[in-house]
Amino acid sequence: MQFKHILVIADPQDKQQMALAWAKSLANDQKLKLHVVAFCYEATKGLGKKLSDEQKQALKKNAISQRAVWLDKTLSKTALPGTVSSDTVWTRDIGKWVKSYCESNRCDLIVKTGHRTETMFYTPTDWHVMRNGHSPVLLVAEKRWRRKQTVMVSLDLGSRSKTKKSLNQTLINAAITMANEMQLPLHVAYSLPISPMLKDLGIIDKDKELAKAHKKLVPKILDMAGDYALPEENIHIKVGEPHLVIPSLASEFGAALMVIGTVGRKGLKAKLMGNTAESTLSLLKTNVLVLQPD
Repeated sequence: MQFKHILVIADPQDKQQMALAWAKSLANDQKLKLHVVAFCYEATKGLGKKLSDEQKQALKKNAISQRAVWLDKTLSKTALPGTVSSDTVWTRDIGKWVKSYCESNRCDLIVKTGHRTETMFYTPTDWHVMRNGHSPVLLVAEKRWRRKQTVMVSLDLGSRSKTKKSLNQTLINAAITMANEMQLPLHVAYSLPISPMLKDLGIIDKDKELAKAHKKLVPKILDMAGDYALPEENIHIKVGEPHLVIPSLASEFGAALMVIGTVGRKGLKAKLMGNTAESTLSLLKTNVLVLQPD
C-alpha cells in the first residue's frame, strides 16, 4: 500500500487534531499530496421568513470565512510535509462530497477522526465516508486503549465469494505494510461462526470445530502472508459474532491499528441490518483502517 494522495478531513471538535497528526506521520518519508478539507453547514430552512435570502447568504459566507480562518491557523501549527492544499466546503452531506472528490481525484487514503455512534434511522458521517466506494478510510480513535503494541487485521475466511477472498488478501497486504511502517508485530483475527443453539444442544462440539478451523485456516493465512514472517501464535481464531470477537481480541492484544474490510450495504437494509465492519467499529477503541473490495 503506497500513499501518493491523502484526503484529510479536519475536525474542529478534535482538539488534538489526530487526523492531521496521522497524515503527517504517513507523509514524513514520502513525497505525496495532502488535501485538507474542513466542512461547515448551518441549516436555514427552519428559520422560515425570519431571514431574507441576502441574510442567509451572509450567514453562509460568514460561516465559511470563520471555518477557513480556523483551518489556516490549524495547518500553520501542524506544518504538514509534501504538497499541501486545503479547502473549506459548505455542505450538509459530507459523505456525498467525499465520494465525488474520490471519483474526480485518485485518492489513496481518507483520514478523519472517528465518531462511532449510531441509532437505527440515523447513519453517521463515518459510515457514509466508509461507503465512498473508491478509497480506504483511516478512522482515528477519539478514545483509545492505553496499551498499544500490535497491528491487527480481521479476515472473513468463511466466505467462498471471490470478492471476499480478494478483499482478504488486500487486507492482509495492507496490514503487513502498516505493521512494517509502524514497526509493530502483526496479529490476525478471525471469528468462527457456530450456531449457539446447536452448540448448547451438544450437536456441535466447539473445541472440535476450533481445532478443525486451526488445522485448515492457519496454513491458508500463512500462505496469504507470503514472505512476511507471521508467527502462528499471532493467528487468533475464536468462536463468536465478529462484532464482539474482533474488539475483544483487539483489546487483549493491544491493537494500535485495526485493519478491517467492508462491502458496504446500502439503503434501509444497511440501517436495519448493519455491516460487520460498522458494528465492530462501535466497540473498538483504536485507530481503524477500513478497506473495500477493489
